[in-house]
Amino acid sequence: SSVQEPSLPSHSLQSHAVGLDVSAVAAGRVVVGRAHRRVGRAGAPDERPNGDAELRQVLQTVLAGVSTRCDFVHGEALRPSGNSFLVQSGASFCSSAGAADFHRASLNFYFPPNVSLAGRVWKSGCVEWHDDVSTLPSTIFLRAELAQQTDLKAALAIPLVRDARVIAVCIFYKKYTQAPSPQLEQTCLALANEMLATCIRTPMGSDIRFAMGDPNNIDEPPGKSSVSKAWQRCQQSLDVDPEDRSEEELEKIIQYSKGVQFFKYITNNQRYELCKSMTYTTLLRNQMVMHGAELQEAGENCSTWHVVVNGRVDMCVRTSGEGGRTYRMCGFKEGDTFASSYMKMFSTASNIVTHIEATTDAVCLVIQIPNEYKAEFRTCTRPLWYEELAQYFHMSIIEAAEALGMCMSAIKKICRRHGISRWPHRKLASVNKTIAMLQSKISTASDDTSRGALRSEAVNVLTMKLRLTINPAYLVRD
Repeated sequence: SSVQEPSLPSHSLQSHAVGLDVSAVAAGRVVVGRAHRRVGRAGAPDERPNGDAELRQVLQTVLAGVSTRCDFVHGEALRPSGNSFLVQSGASFCSSAGAADFHRASLNFYFPPNVSLAGRVWKSGCVEWHDDVSTLPSTIFLRAELAQQTDLKAALAIPLVRDARVIAVCIFYKKYTQAPSPQLEQTCLALANEMLATCIRTPMGSDIRFAMGDPNNIDEPPGKSSVSKAWQRCQQSLDVDPEDRSEEELEKIIQYSKGVQFFKYITNNQRYELCKSMTYTTLLRNQMVMHGAELQEAGENCSTWHVVVNGRVDMCVRTSGEGGRTYRMCGFKEGDTFASSYMKMFSTASNIVTHIEATTDAVCLVIQIPNEYKAEFRTCTRPLWYEELAQYFHMSIIEAAEALGMCMSAIKKICRRHGISRWPHRKLASVNKTIAMLQSKISTASDDTSRGALRSEAVNVLTMKLRLTINPAYLVRD
């Protein structure tokens, strides 16, 4: 297999079929190049062995060598752009047309910390393996639909570390499903480090290595509020049973809530009602806070929210088909809000179990939402994630408002906060219709050449669909 990336066929799209401008998709590589140049001028200090060119060549060699010897059809390397997100490094390996289409489409996306496979490995510094990324929800693997369209299955992600900091993430893909194999992980890691040692000749490159990582090694965030006088006064008042609290004690709780982001947009009456019943809980490291199975029994109604006062709490996913491994999807630190509804974004299949646990010793406020405020408090406190809202894009905005128990103005307000200028239901329906048409043509194509051209066109249209449904913060723009 050649080390060089194969030439990528260019297939025209009929823009009227989906009502979208496809220039952003076609210009993906150019956009990423401009992003790299901006980072070079204003980004973080250069942490690469000997500049961009040497690191890119090293990553290219590693991707090609590991892919060829371990039966991967695609390898990609992503690098941090400051502390904001990962971008494609310019190094890649593709041994099939589907892999080339997948890589071309991937140039449209950024990966912030903890977002998708690349962002999680960047943040955790740990190797991660999935037996079939094409079947995962997009909240776990952002490009799952692209992987399904291009026949990519098993994936292995390995961090490149220098001085305990991840400076690149390499991801390898197979054309078939494969259960996690510690032996194969060690083999890939050894091969990658062997080629790394061969390629890097500069003295400053001696401390760079591909690492397995330790999932239990998590930095504990500083807990300023745990020692603040405002929190101490509030904590003393919260220790009193809600039914027995005096007005003076309630006022101390209200004063503390004024510094918590969760309460920033609510009215005084709402604040008073929430603070009346508010409590707090002290969590020990690895203590379970919520479990997906228990929440399914409790039903869809979500009335309890937690706000982290100090420490760290993580949302985790365990996939039964991957050796029972647990992956940390996102972390909640001081001031962050979480609830059971967040776990529903990840529990889209029977083999995926979610839970929320304390990663460090932590303290959380526990807030019970009265029935009269359930419909409007999401808008006031802004805990509704983009990914939660995206689950309703297949509906009209009226149907989505009814499903969420909100009025139209509340939905539109949330959309503006997330950068959604127009509800994408109609465009999404048109794109899905075009994809279905192309899939039908692919299944009846008479030769491999026609089938490959149609598949590449389907990938282009699917990329346009993802640009409609994925968080705008994750998209490369002109």
